[in-house]
Order: sequence, then structure tokens, then C-alpha cells
Amino acid sequence: MANIINYIKWRGDLELKKNTFNEVDNLGLSLLIYNDFGGIVPDRGVDGSIKISDASELYFKSHSIENLGRLDFDWVLYYMAKSRRFGSLYLSDYVDVKGEDRNVMFTAFTVHLPDGSHYVAFRGTTMDIDDWRLDFQMSFEEIDAQKAAAEYLHYILKKYAGNIYVGGHSKGGNLAVYSAMHVPSIVRGRIKRIYSNDGPGFCPELIDEKMFYNIKDRIIHIVPSFCVVGMIFELKVAHEIVASDADKILQHSGMTWKVEGDHFVRRMYLTEESSVYNRAIDDWIGNATMEQRRAFTKDIFDSMKAAGAVSLYDISKGGFHDFGTILLSGANSESKTKIVVGKFFGSLWRSIEKIRIIDAIKSRQGIIDVFLMFLGVIFLTIPEAVYSVLGGAIALVAAAWNAVMLLKAGMRDEKPFIKRGRMIFHIVVMCFMVFILSNIERIPTWTNVLMAIVFFTLAVVSVRYVVKNKATISTKAKFWMILLAVVNLNIGMVSLAMPARLDYGKSITVGSYLILLGFVRLIIQIFEQAQDNSAGTSGFYED
Repeated sequence: MANIINYIKWRGDLELKKNTFNEVDNLGLSLLIYNDFGGIVPDRGVDGSIKISDASELYFKSHSIENLGRLDFDWVLYYMAKSRRFGSLYLSDYVDVKGEDRNVMFTAFTVHLPDGSHYVAFRGTTMDIDDWRLDFQMSFEEIDAQKAAAEYLHYILKKYAGNIYVGGHSKGGNLAVYSAMHVPSIVRGRIKRIYSNDGPGFCPELIDEKMFYNIKDRIIHIVPSFCVVGMIFELKVAHEIVASDADKILQHSGMTWKVEGDHFVRRMYLTEESSVYNRAIDDWIGNATMEQRRAFTKDIFDSMKAAGAVSLYDISKGGFHDFGTILLSGANSESKTKIVVGKFFGSLWRSIEKIRIIDAIKSRQGIIDVFLMFLGVIFLTIPEAVYSVLGGAIALVAAAWNAVMLLKAGMRDEKPFIKRGRMIFHIVVMCFMVFILSNIERIPTWTNVLMAIVFFTLAVVSVRYVVKNKATISTKAKFWMILLAVVNLNIGMVSLAMPARLDYGKSITVGSYLILLGFVRLIIQIFEQAQDNSAGTSGFYED
């Protein structure tokens, strides 16, 4: 599936004069700002501008495209320069502030579009941990970068005539919304669109609701299907949820968003895993004081760096080791942070509890799954005698049940030949069960044949489940259910081919498998139920 680079390469010949500015163009420019244009794009306060094609030529005199990763932002500049759509656009008014205090990191430039309008781009967070610290820092204070963004946008509105688009990615999206809120009302009407590309919202204690509602209808909030950053203090606007070719937190990178034509590939909902995290984060941030948020942000990001990580790529590659180090560092942090960490895990557990496990167990499939696990426990508890005990119990219950059904059939008021047939059937079954009980030495063999029939039935049930729910269950669930069907079929065939081969090892193997089988089937049902529940409650997500 295409991404932003494919879009630039494939649609680069469609000039903006003929094909109007769209959401994918917005993403491209909000990623372009991530490149270092110091000494290339004229600074704010300096007259003049430079074409993207010329800026690229100067940039790559000191930057090589060799050894670039697929997600490096240099590719955006490289291919934009070669396209007719972007190469002739002018850049100006570059600002890049990098103070020792991460609070004042701020980068912006202005792109001049062919129709006389302008796109103001604010740089957001990279995958560096120190940059992400700012996203969480906005949960307890207004940062200097927000004030600088508002002042910059006001400057551009005074300097240039024409309509204004403003946007950014991650923290840049937050700066775009904040700046539009805080410019004077006399010029605010010239702002036509505000693009927040997976940008966080605003701390309720710090936002002016009236100022937000003045621009609310112009905000375009675009987020990937696994979204965490863009849901921190969720903006009360409709979210454009888009597909990504990355996993989990790496979907934050706009370089991974899927593009089709001149628009993003849409998704109906956020992933359930993402929603669980978001509910937990909203819960603990909402219950934490400003001081606790400040302490938590300091300690948790210091802990990430203590684990040796520099970027989120390191965290995602580090697996449990790095995550464990973070938790241990948090455990040794000051008590205020411990309280917030405790609230976070409490919130996470409460979110998991919302998955109705009891309802899943009460369902028809859930009853079967629990019975399979119970049967597995019996195999493990009495492995040497299980076939005799289980077979005898089944034969005894079946004989008693058929005796009761025989009496009921004799008392029914129905046609004589139907009544006679029904009674003969129950007599035959009851006699067969009595025959089995009278031949104790053969019970284990009959039980093994019965187990083969059970495994064949489970294989059929798994396949039917996939066929019946193919439109709703996930690909992973389909894979596991088909895999279980194949395993069940093979075990059934082995049991049927060798009914007399009974030993301790076989009982242990069958018992362990039955417990695993019931557990896996139950887990699949629980998580599929969770996805159905999340699909039914959209909140601010688009239906």
C-alpha cells in the first residue's frame, strides 16, 4: 500500500494549480519541516524565499541519501524537489529555536501556495524520547513552544495577505491548534483549515473553551488506528482515523500512513489495544494533580533513558527488558510518582475488567470451552484410570438418560409408529450402554473411540465458527481457529486408528491439550467480544 513518498512520486506531476490542496499535501508539508533548513530557508525577519527544489539542492550538499532508513524525513524533501507539485513551492520565515530547556524547542516555516494562500508548518516530536517528554509536559503546563507558535502565526498573518492553512504533526499539531486559538479575532477568520496530524489536545485546566469553539469547525484531526499521542486530552472534534503499515506505537510516524489517490486509507475505529491504553491514560491523568503529573513525567522519561533508550525505536525493539527497567526505575522514584503509576495500572486493570469474561463463559461456546478445560484436568488428575472412569461415567449417564427418555416416550400422545420407533431407539441405546458397563475391560477402548469422535466434532465446530463469523473476526483469530481444527482432526484420526493404545503419557498429553484448547478458544472469544463492544461505542470516533 502506498505511503506519503509514493504519493509524492506518483502524483507529483499534478500541479496544485490544477489539483487543489488536500489532506495528504498537508501531511507532506508537516513532515518536511522535520528537516534542518538552517542557513537554507531565509529566517524570519529576513526578506526573500527559496524554492523547495533549490532548498533540496543545498540541503543534500551536506546530507547524503545513502544509508537512509525507509522512514527518514529526508526522503520527503528529496522527492518533493523532483516533483512539479511541490518543487516550485516557496519556503520562507524559518524559525528554529533549540534551547537547553526542552520546553522552548520550536521550529516553523511558511510555504507559499500557487493560489496566494500559505501553509504554516510547525515541527512536532520526533521519535526521540526527549521530544515525547513535551507531549506529556503539556498535561500540566502551557509550554513556551505554544506561546511562540501563536506569536509566529500572528506575525505571518500580518506579513502576508491571503488565506492561511496551519498544521503540524504530533506536538506540531497541538501548536497548530493552539496558535489558531490565540491569534487576534480580527485576523482569525483568514485561517481556513487547521491540521493536527496525531497531535495531542489540551489540559482541561488550561484551555479556554470559548477560544477553542471559535475554531473547532476548522480543525482536521487525523490519527492512525493505533493512536496514543493524538488521544492525550482528546480534542472534541471528529477524528479522521487512517490505516498504517506499522505496528502499535510506531504508527505515530506519518511516514507509515497509507495513502490511496489523494486521500488516506480510512479505518472505522481505533484498535482495541489502543483504546484500552487511552482509557487508562485519561483516567489516571484526570485523577492526578498538576504536581503529580509533573513528577510522573520527569520520572517516567528519566526511567526510559535510564534503560539506555534514546528513541521509541529502542523501546519497541527492547521488548520486556527495557519495559521492566522502566517499571523498576518508576518503583524507586519519589512517592508522588508511585501514586500516579499505581493509578495508571489501576486504570489499565479497570479497562481490562470491562471485557465481560463472565458473559463469554455463559455463552454456548464458553460452556464448551470450560468443559474442555475441566475434562483436561480429569485427564491430568487420574491419567492411568481416566479412560475407564470417564468411559464408565459416560455409559452410566447415557443409560440413565435413555431410561428416562424411554419412560417419557411411552407416556407421549403421538402416532403409534412414531412412538414405537422412538421407544425402540432408546431401548437399543440403553442396552448398548449396559453392554459396555458389563464389559469393563473394553470400556477404555470404547472411550478412546468416543474421544476421537469428540475431536472430530471440535474440528468441525472450529471451521463452522470461522465460516459463520468470517466478516467480523480478525485474521489472527481465523488463523488460530483453523490451526485448532487441523490439530483436532489429527488427534481424532490417531485416536481412531489406535483405540487400544492407552498409556500414562497419552493421558497427560491429551489432558494438557484439552486445557490449552479450551483456554485458547475462550481467549479468542473474549477478545473478539471486546472488539465488538468497542465497535458499538464510538464516542468521538467516526461511525
